[in-house]
Amino acid sequence: MKRNILLVGAGQLGSRYLQGFAACKFPLQIFVQDIHPDSLARSEERWSEVAGDQSRHKISFHASLSRVPKEIDLAIVATTAEVRPRLVQEIVRGSSVRYWILEKVLAQSEVGVDSILAAINGKAWVNTVRRAMPWHQMIKAQLGLGSPVTMDLRGGLWGLACNAVHLLDLLAWWSGEKLQYVNTGRLDSNWFESKRAGNWEVSGTLEALFSGGSRASLTATGGGPVGEIHVTDGVLSWIIDESLGVARRSDGLELDGRMMFQSELTAGIVDTILTSGTCDLPTLKESAELHRVFIRGMQEHWQQAGNPQATVVPIT
Repeated sequence: MKRNILLVGAGQLGSRYLQGFAACKFPLQIFVQDIHPDSLARSEERWSEVAGDQSRHKISFHASLSRVPKEIDLAIVATTAEVRPRLVQEIVRGSSVRYWILEKVLAQSEVGVDSILAAINGKAWVNTVRRAMPWHQMIKAQLGLGSPVTMDLRGGLWGLACNAVHLLDLLAWWSGEKLQYVNTGRLDSNWFESKRAGNWEVSGTLEALFSGGSRASLTATGGGPVGEIHVTDGVLSWIIDESLGVARRSDGLELDGRMMFQSELTAGIVDTILTSGTCDLPTLKESAELHRVFIRGMQEHWQQAGNPQATVVPIT
C-alpha cells in the first residue's frame, strides 16, 4: 500500500525534498502543490533527474489543495514563512494528517506560530536539520563540554535573520537548554532586501541567552564566507568549519564529515517517521518555544528600524 505524501511548496527547497523521496523504501503516492507554475515545472524536471517514470513512487502536481486526498500520512510544508500558518490551516480543513514536517522560519509572528500549533493535531517536527546529519550527531556524541557553553560565529552576510534559528537550535540541542532571550541591540538598524522577494535581512550581531546560562553570539557583516562555529565551556573548546567538513576539539580530537543536502537527508527522515513515528528533528512544540523568543526579538528590532506598526517581521 502506498503512503500518501503531501509536499506543499515546490520551490528551490521543496524540489530538493522531492528528489529525496526517490530513495524512500516505502512506496509513496506523492502530491506536490504550489500556486506557481514555474515551481511545479522545476520540481517535475528535478524529479525526472532522479526517478521519473522508472520510480515505483507515483507523483502528481497540483496548483491547489482541492485534489489532495482526505487521508495523508505525511505533510511537508516547505513554503516561505509568511503563508505557512494559513496553508497549515487550509490543509487541516481538507485532510487528516498523521505526521508533519515544517520548514523554518515557522512564521513571521508569534501569533503565526501559535496558529500553527493550534491547527496541527498529530506529530510534527521542524526541519532544523543539523540534528539529523550524521556528522553533527557524531560531534554531539563527542562534545565533552560542561554547562554553560558559549557559541560564537562570525562571518559575511550569511543570512542571519533567515538562518539564525539553525544555530540557536544547534546550541539548544547541545546544551539541553531553552532559549530565553535574544538581544538585538548590536544588530544594524538598516535592514536590506533578501534574495527572496518580499523578505528582508539584517547584519550585525545577534546575542542569545539560554536557560542554563549558555550564550550564543552570531555575527554577519561585510563580505566573506559564513565563518567557523566556535564553542567552549571554558575548559574544552571546538572549532567547527562546516564549509570544509572539519571539527577540531582543543584536546586534539578531530572529526571529519560534511553538511548533507536536503535531497540526501529526506529519505532517511521520512522512512524513520513512517516506520517508528519519530525522527531526530526537534518537535514542533520544542521548536515553537525557541521560535517565539527569536521572532519576538526580531520583530521588535524591525519595528524600531522604521516599521513601528508592523505586526510581522518579514523573514523566511
